[in-house]
Amino acid sequence: MMVSRSMVAMLVGALGIACAGSGVSASHAMARHEAMPEAAPALRSGARPWWSAFGSETLNALIVDAGRGATASSDLDAPAAEIGISAAYVALVVQTLQLTYIESALTAVRRQSQLVAASPALHDDFARELKRREAGAAAAVKKVEAQRQTNLAFLVARCGLSEEALNQAIADEVAQRRLPRFAASLPQAVPTALLANRDDIQLAASLYGIEPRALLAGTIDATEDAGENDPPADADLPGAPLFPQVVAQGRAEVAEALRRLQASNHMAADATRRTHEAKDEFERSKAQMSRGEMSEVRMLEDFQGLMLDQQRMAAANGELAIAWIALVASLGSRTPVLLRGSPVPEATAFRARPGLVGSF
Repeated sequence: MMVSRSMVAMLVGALGIACAGSGVSASHAMARHEAMPEAAPALRSGARPWWSAFGSETLNALIVDAGRGATASSDLDAPAAEIGISAAYVALVVQTLQLTYIESALTAVRRQSQLVAASPALHDDFARELKRREAGAAAAVKKVEAQRQTNLAFLVARCGLSEEALNQAIADEVAQRRLPRFAASLPQAVPTALLANRDDIQLAASLYGIEPRALLAGTIDATEDAGENDPPADADLPGAPLFPQVVAQGRAEVAEALRRLQASNHMAADATRRTHEAKDEFERSKAQMSRGEMSEVRMLEDFQGLMLDQQRMAAANGELAIAWIALVASLGSRTPVLLRGSPVPEATAFRARPGLVGSF
């Protein structure tokens, strides 16, 4: 599949989420989802499709349903559809999680307002601050909900499910606090031969009677096109000028996707660390309040901080999941994923880190 830099930017933009506010309502009702359509047998046997790395039966069912509703002409766009559905699914899960965190923070703010109103002399101008927070959280809910509805409408239209069934399926995942995670090791480099899965390279090769896989040797890493390595010798490839140009473009897009993936992985790890620290701090605050060493108002401050960090962690993990999708898209999206297996000999370019392994 041909994927331009603008498409990679579009995938990342699918997760544009407001970061104001925080929190999960403890009383937020989560309905169990109705039976989702069963995934096709092809998703369970043989080479696993790349999206199976998310470990989500909901996503499997969405892609299967989209395939059932495809017309003969739209079958040509099946890889692009899988990319778009996966990105919208990740965004929908993350935005739903964020809404629960914001609502929890809003509940905490309202409880603080009640406590402050009961003893205004102790808190001076804090009541005004709480009103500002409440207004900000309410605005954040509207913004995230609007983004969520956009992704929901896309999936409903593309996959033929009812909005109610999709909402219930997502709610079930959110009830388990399941962040969208791609179960594969972070690659430091990928085999250049995987570029042969791209439609643009296959088309250019066919015009010159070239077998692209035999010519695409070596690896692509994140330093390409960043001034740290000498440029690859694409000019020496046959089929000039078109084939070398298309290969060079593909290499640049994969290198960019690898850089984004590695940066997103770092940010997600940092957000997870901060969330664990905030959770420990909140547990200490609860213990102190139970001993009468801390007021409920102060404990609720730490709770809101935890909800803000939970929201940031959800967004960071969503960005990481989108970065994985963008990498797959840059490789042509026909590369299946081998989970927790040993690298096959052709995939030693992954530098002995099993995870995303190309099937040749």
